[in-house]
Amino acid sequence: MVLRIVGVSEATYYYRKKHFKQERVYNGGRPIPGFSLDHKQHPVSDEQIKEWLMELISGEEATYGYRKLTLCLKRQYGLIINKKKVYRLCQELGILQPQRRKRIQYPRKLANNREIRASNQLWEMDVK
Repeated sequence: MVLRIVGVSEATYYYRKKHFKQERVYNGGRPIPGFSLDHKQHPVSDEQIKEWLMELISGEEATYGYRKLTLCLKRQYGLIINKKKVYRLCQELGILQPQRRKRIQYPRKLANNREIRASNQLWEMDVK
């Protein structure tokens, strides 16, 4: 009776009740393993990797981003590690530099307030 007053068919009502009432549970993805592997397939703990990151940053005057730090870890210590994991570890250590803000380039505005009163006063060209 109520469905007729509202103007919804029974099939629509029960379909929505059946399919959209279920709450979806998000588990947050795969758990963090807490280690990475080197080229010999030996596990290296995240704490050791954090120490190496601090050594790399303190040893150089130039600031490194997480991508360069990933390459340094791969080359110097022989780790098999992803740049996203290095980003996460750097974020935990608080050693990430603030992101640069992208400057907005405004379009050049040309003045169009010309008063042309006779011929041959204004010439324009188009280069192709």
